[in-house]
Amino acid sequence: MTLSPVILFAYNRPNHIKKTLDALSLNPEAKETELFIFCDGPKLEISPDDLKKNYQVAEVAKKEHRFKKVVVTIHKENKGLANSIIDGVTEIIKKYHKVIVLEDDIVTSIGFLSYMNDALTFYENEDKVMHISGYMYPHKEQLKGTFFYNVPLCWGWATWERSWKHFNNDALTLWKEINNKNLLVNLDKFGEDYLSSQLANNISGSLNTWFIKWHASVLLKNGFTLFPSKSLVNNIGFDNSGVHNGVNNEFNHNSLASSIEIEKIDFVESKKGEKIIKDFYKGIKQKPFKRSLKGNLKKLVRSIVFKGFPELKIVLKKSIHSDKIKTYLGKNTKVYAPFRLSNSIIGNYTYISDNSVINNTVIGKFCSIGANFMSGRGIHPTQGISTHPMFYSTAKQNGQTLCLNNKIDEFKQITIGNDVFIGMNVTVLDGVTIGDGAVIGAGALVSKDIPPYAIAVGNPIKIIKYRFDESTITKLLKIKWWNFDSGNLYLIEKYFFSIDEFIKEVEKEN
Repeated sequence: MTLSPVILFAYNRPNHIKKTLDALSLNPEAKETELFIFCDGPKLEISPDDLKKNYQVAEVAKKEHRFKKVVVTIHKENKGLANSIIDGVTEIIKKYHKVIVLEDDIVTSIGFLSYMNDALTFYENEDKVMHISGYMYPHKEQLKGTFFYNVPLCWGWATWERSWKHFNNDALTLWKEINNKNLLVNLDKFGEDYLSSQLANNISGSLNTWFIKWHASVLLKNGFTLFPSKSLVNNIGFDNSGVHNGVNNEFNHNSLASSIEIEKIDFVESKKGEKIIKDFYKGIKQKPFKRSLKGNLKKLVRSIVFKGFPELKIVLKKSIHSDKIKTYLGKNTKVYAPFRLSNSIIGNYTYISDNSVINNTVIGKFCSIGANFMSGRGIHPTQGISTHPMFYSTAKQNGQTLCLNNKIDEFKQITIGNDVFIGMNVTVLDGVTIGDGAVIGAGALVSKDIPPYAIAVGNPIKIIKYRFDESTITKLLKIKWWNFDSGNLYLIEKYFFSIDEFIKEVEKEN
């Protein structure tokens, strides 16, 4: 059997990477395993102590010699965990076609590499299986060697090139497709909106993660994830050393499996495994402990940011536990009261003036929206006997319905891009997309899609010109400056009226 390479991603935690490497080296297969270590570079604003730790991590990686081959890549600049994993996995999997992936806070058992390699070989030609998990949640139930539960887990995992090619890094595209296929319930297998909120907050910009996009990509391909009955790894990152983890012991195992047998099982999700995992999350939600997971999930997964407007805070608190009304806001996002928001995502730095009514709408970053804005009010069919919703909708708009099921798709998602300026008194009809950088004149009725950087006005809406020439628009859409980290936003201010110089500067850096 050809052993799969291991990819290890590390940043700023020298003690953690030592423990990870020490544990992995105890696997009998280690001496015949190729190891690729990616060390992320220092962040722009970093303390001298953290800079020292960053250097120490690189030194630990460079000195590692207990594997067949060790290749160390040290980035000069900080890419962030999400980009590091996406780029690193993509690079190595193209050459080896299957990979085992670790982060620097994952400690493995002596049976980890055997289990991973056996599973990768056993299911190599089974396209249904897309992800192998090395971690299993703590439990006391009796389970067979392996089972399927289709939520990928990233604490020691493996996959194949045939699966990874389906990874989609575009959270908005994933969100649209999942909504169109009514798969949000399937995405939220842990209950509530713990997982869908991750995807929503990657759209708003308040999160930048990769796992939820992988989960969504696997879901859309109806992919299976293989779990071991007992965990072969521990996550030691719940010591407040990581970006997304606080302090708790709920995920910790007192002992790890030394071996897990891989054998043929039916391609169905395990009801028993599902119950164990759901009960685990329910138990964490109900059990109080310092800096509880529930608190972390609300902060890191749901990440609804209120930022100083109490009226919005009250509305969103009402929506948190609703299956139908969920709104997610990015960083430094402001919505002026009075307003009505539901089923929407609003990106970083966007502001919306007073008297807005917004439903089923995704609004990008850095948008400026004038007063009396209205979007997503639904549609009324004209081909039926009546246009009244009590005959075709279960929403009870007038307090009553005769329908057990909806007869039509009453609401179609609206998408408003990034850096869009919308004047006052504008209405956007269901299903419309407004491209990045577009301008919508005051009083317009947006009844059709508007291309990026177009200036459109009137009722009926019409495009009167574009903000820039076609070549400049193409370059700006490729740059996507609205996704810059906060440290690079100064470039927008510096070159504000010098578009060509801005483009040259960014292209030079890349």
